[in-house]
Amino acid sequence: MIANMDADALEIYGRLWDLLEEGRSNRHHAFHTPVFATRTLTGEPDMRTVVLRRVDRDERLICCHTDSRSPKVSELRACARVGWLFYDQKARVQIRAHGHCTVHSGPDDTIAFETWRDVKPDSRVCYSAPYAPSVEVGSWESNQPSDEEKVAARSISDSKPPPESFSVLATVLDSIEWLELHHDGHRRIRFRMPDATDIKSNWLTP
Repeated sequence: MIANMDADALEIYGRLWDLLEEGRSNRHHAFHTPVFATRTLTGEPDMRTVVLRRVDRDERLICCHTDSRSPKVSELRACARVGWLFYDQKARVQIRAHGHCTVHSGPDDTIAFETWRDVKPDSRVCYSAPYAPSVEVGSWESNQPSDEEKVAARSISDSKPPPESFSVLATVLDSIEWLELHHDGHRRIRFRMPDATDIKSNWLTP
């Protein structure tokens, strides 16, 4: 049920999910590489560009993948509130989304297990890096595994679990804000989604 939403709000709500879904499936789309923001263990804001890997509008879910050894995994386990930023310069549309992020990893995690089967060979190489992300080194050196071609060529068995280094970061959104820039007046609206059956909208001044 969508409560107290006018026709324009309904159209925007559907359109934003259409754009997110296109961003997931089309690597050339501006929404394919959003900014993902967390809070560090010392309370500082942190952000990075990620690849949008999954979108489920019914579950209000968006996902990316990461190395389990990355600092952001520890950050998320300490504070699960996250922000996402999408911007399409051509369409002049910005989406800011917030929610609760869960880290899925390990051989007993169904989401990590099922997701790993669809990871492309070139991407699988990233999770065999010899060093964890953000490790300080004296000078530049490649963090690719020495046997990267072998790793990329390795077939994935339905019964083989993902490596411990692979994590899925799954965010259930509870707030999405849309901003569309127009020369005759920008349109800005916030959607609050405390659960999947209760979605409310509020128009905002740009």
